[in-house]
Amino acid sequence: MCAFFTTTAQEVATDDFSPAVTNKRGVLLLPGYGDFALGFDAMPFLNWFGNRNSDFDAFNGVNHSIYGKYFLGDDRAIRGRLTINMSNTSRVAAVRNDFEFTNNPLNALATALDAMNTSSFNIDLGAGYELRRGKGRVQGFYGGEVILGFGSGTKQTMEYGNPMTEVNQNPTHTIFVPTGSSDPPPPGRVTEVNNGSKITAGLGGFVGVEYFFAPQISIGGEFCLALRYTFTGQTERTIESWNAAANNVQTQTSRSGQWDASDIAFGTAPNFGGRLFLMFHF
Repeated sequence: MCAFFTTTAQEVATDDFSPAVTNKRGVLLLPGYGDFALGFDAMPFLNWFGNRNSDFDAFNGVNHSIYGKYFLGDDRAIRGRLTINMSNTSRVAAVRNDFEFTNNPLNALATALDAMNTSSFNIDLGAGYELRRGKGRVQGFYGGEVILGFGSGTKQTMEYGNPMTEVNQNPTHTIFVPTGSSDPPPPGRVTEVNNGSKITAGLGGFVGVEYFFAPQISIGGEFCLALRYTFTGQTERTIESWNAAANNVQTQTSRSGQWDASDIAFGTAPNFGGRLFLMFHF
């Protein structure tokens, strides 16, 4: 790796914009007309190194961006971006075991386990046009892109250790207070919350810098500013309760409010702010 940074770059003038830059072995360092590029987001790895105290019961899933480019010339390229965010987190809590408490009151340590699982999935697509300029190993770039995104919305499912029965119509349970919801009055309890799906469209601009530390391999970063319109569906909540008339457990699903939601955002908020990447050209 040290050899890459100590290599002396040579320049063979070809035009006023971008001289052909080679290392001392004569290998071209920079991409040019007809080349492809494939890159990966470096932020998840940096975040992992910066936060080593993750819980064992949480699987943080995927949170990556993949970049692709095709060079229309030495100083311009069309580009695409695919960002996928997936997460799955579990929480487990111990409560009194109602069956043991009723049938064996002396067993005060008997417990039942309640669990809440939270999952989400988001995909973000970008397609844009990039202009480049620079000398030597350092290359600057800027341009614009069209943004499309879809998110399934956060889904939370609850499972309870104490079943709801005729003799125990209001069992002991954990009040998890799911996102966008509150625990219903007894004898009901929440079993599932589906936050509304999201559809996003927007326009963005970007500016960044790449450093070619080896032939056709670069590390870089970019700063993005975007205008986005997001449509969000309604949240659905499912509750289970004891139906005395039917003498069984019933489930009911309701929506929060009567309207879907939409908003317009402009800025550098998460998911369309700064990015760090490693890029390979061929």
